Amino acid sequence: MKKVFLLFLFVIFSFPCFSQTLNESYFPKNNEIDKQFKIENKNWSSNYEWQLLLGKYNSIWKNQMYLEMERLISILPESEKEIRENQKKWEEAIEQSLKLVNENIDFNKVGKVVYIGEYLNGIMNLYRERAKYYLCLYYTIKEQKSKDILYTDINKTELAK
Repeated sequence: MKKVFLLFLFVIFSFPCFSQTLNESYFPKNNEIDKQFKIENKNWSSNYEWQLLLGKYNSIWKNQMYLEMERLISILPESEKEIRENQKKWEEAIEQSLKLVNENIDFNKVGKVVYIGEYLNGIMNLYRERAKYYLCLYYTIKEQKSKDILYTDINKTELAK
């Protein structure tokens, strides 16, 4: 039952934003983080370098996710507590998932280096999608609150460094 609940939480908290069009226009696939990752991802020559690269971009996307969460809170201050609680639950679900895997995977059979790299890549993508989710919500709500229905913020997004 606990596994089903964790899976349910994971699905709920990682559900994509309402509009793919909004998502792509406000956070295009060719954003600076993805461009730089694509360049650097071509240059690693060992598993260790690959893991370092993934760790670096995990950190960058995690920072971006928090930046977008704060951006969302800035227009929904009355929902700050709920947003932070949901974020905490989302992170706990990821940690529980990792714990479940660590308890059930035989690293001698799978290969610890490969697993760590694949896990880091998966986590990086979760942070990336969560950042896009927050940003999409931000612009959707901002446009909803705008007096001008055709409002569009020309600055779009500021990427974390």
